[in-house]
Amino acid sequence: MQLKLYKRSTILLSIVVLIDAVSIFLLLKYRDAWADRKIATILLFALFIFVLQSLYSYYDLNADRLLIRKRVSNGDVALAKIKDGTFVRFGRDARLKNHVYWKLNVEIYDNDMKKFETSIIEKFSTHQTSVPKGYVYVTYIEGQAEDSLIIPNVIISSIPEYQPLVEDYEKALKPTYLNAYMMNGLMLETYKESLNKQKE
Repeated sequence: MQLKLYKRSTILLSIVVLIDAVSIFLLLKYRDAWADRKIATILLFALFIFVLQSLYSYYDLNADRLLIRKRVSNGDVALAKIKDGTFVRFGRDARLKNHVYWKLNVEIYDNDMKKFETSIIEKFSTHQTSVPKGYVYVTYIEGQAEDSLIIPNVIISSIPEYQPLVEDYEKALKPTYLNAYMMNGLMLETYKESLNKQKE
């Protein structure tokens, strides 16, 4: 799903750049029409460009988080076991911060404990240099397993309604959880690694 969001963001950026270029071209072509209102026209143009860039930046920086929140609120949550991960590519967001995309081979367990094997693309912080094995919660829609997104632990733990589901998973699978959290992008660590970092 993260690569789909990245592609959408790239398309949106191309549209924004095209609109900017066309707007500048039209302003220059018809500059005689606004020659008497230079300051107001330039200020309005600057405001238009600022709003357009802000809307793009908001989408680029928040599309995945908004999608996670929407799916979590809809109850589209499952448990996934990460078996391994391979590097896919680097990417850059609207703030020019680098991210790294990893392909994760996972086993997803739906709410009925049925297992599905698939692979998902996830966007990580550049600090994520390898992917540990373990369990995480993901967004999950039946028939769209490859579009799953990893849910930061703090989201699941902050919603009491998910406690019975978590208990069911823990009784059936006895998962060894990974610590999934955001730090300039997603981070995945074993809890031992997280504790060692805190001690340092």
